[in-house]
Amino acid sequence: MKAAEKIGKEITYKFGYSNFTFDLWIILHKQNCNSPKTNRFQYLDDINSAYGESFLSMKQYKSKENFEKCLASLKISDIIDAVNRAKNIMRCNADNGYKLYEYKGYRYYKENPSLFVWEPIENILKDCGLYKA
Repeated sequence: MKAAEKIGKEITYKFGYSNFTFDLWIILHKQNCNSPKTNRFQYLDDINSAYGESFLSMKQYKSKENFEKCLASLKISDIIDAVNRAKNIMRCNADNGYKLYEYKGYRYYKENPSLFVWEPIENILKDCGLYKA
């Protein structure tokens, strides 16, 4: 992104927040995942369920070949579903009275699950005419 800016491209980029790990966001493309995890390895069963796989470890799932296989299975409708599922998690956090923190322009809940990575994706989908809030 920085290299694109240097050659005159007008690009704005923002980071998304995903607490506990990015794996929650990947799962939400295929199914709900509203229970807190105390270790990122606990997402493996949800990943296997969501993608119809039987990975034995997070390392196996995160291998380039396997991760790309999961990504290749996604459709636009899955991305829209992930946005909606993530928004629901955040609504539940608010409804549960969790405190919303902010640091350097990033909002987050300390409670798990929590993620705001869906926000820039929702904006991209809206800009492309693929998502209506």
